[in-house]
Amino acid sequence: MISICIPTYNYNVEKLVSDLSQQCSNANVDFEIIVLEDGSDEKFVALNKSIDNIFGAKHIVSKENFGRSITRNRLADMAKGEKIIFIDCDSAIPDNLYIKRYLDNIDHDVVCGGTTYNETQYSPEISLRYTFGTKVEKTPAAIRNQAPYSAFTTNNMMISKKIFEKIRFCEALKKYGHEDSLFGFDLQQNGIKIHHIDNPVIHLGIESNEIFLAKTKAGIENLITISHLENISPKFLDSIRVYRTYNKLKKLKIAWISNLNFRIFKHILKKHLTKSKHPKLLLFNIYKLGYLCNKAKAIEKSNKN
Repeated sequence: MISICIPTYNYNVEKLVSDLSQQCSNANVDFEIIVLEDGSDEKFVALNKSIDNIFGAKHIVSKENFGRSITRNRLADMAKGEKIIFIDCDSAIPDNLYIKRYLDNIDHDVVCGGTTYNETQYSPEISLRYTFGTKVEKTPAAIRNQAPYSAFTTNNMMISKKIFEKIRFCEALKKYGHEDSLFGFDLQQNGIKIHHIDNPVIHLGIESNEIFLAKTKAGIENLITISHLENISPKFLDSIRVYRTYNKLKKLKIAWISNLNFRIFKHILKKHLTKSKHPKLLLFNIYKLGYLCNKAKAIEKSNKN
């Protein structure tokens, strides 16, 4: 049996669930689809209510928003299948072979399908997220398998339940960002192999430039939270490029330069990232590093007072 788990927040997933149910039925596989609303607004809960009428699917509502880590753990606890497929709610299935491709790779403990985008999705209002998605996330499995852990994402993956019972999402992370990275690192530390295949979902919920930049900053803040967790491995922090660069600057006692540049140029950088039709990812990376140096310094200063 396979369990398809869809953590959902303020998104209509009726078509996604319907498509998955049809493919599972066509593949003649025993399945269940669990949709867990993580504190969604009432209008989205109402839109998704009809999911209970779709074969093999059930719709569960949590009025409280617990965040990505706790919600995924709860879904896995509810799952009855030997294999769990996690799919983010803002996804679409590109063809009718999605479930079959996962079933063809059922012998692997952890399988990542990948993410893709369509050219028709582009607009200037989402240029930053679209550029990041097409240049960073839209990667063939052959390339992802060269560095399977650094390419790991949980928006579209299949995992053995027995593995998930050992490696769970860190529930100390209440906010957005890097819970995937930490989960992938834990898999690596436990010697669990990740197999990447070309079975992407289309990412539909592309955030506006302003929202994506705000979520990026939240992710940096979450990374700082992770760095202060007990028993966190320095190897994990070293696996995150922006934190690895920050550590190098800190050891060289020049992190203040990045912090100063950020304070001087942050408005110019933000204008480029949110207003440009074709934003530069190099400037995006500079912005992230500067924000990390700035935020880490502020927290360090606050702790001294």
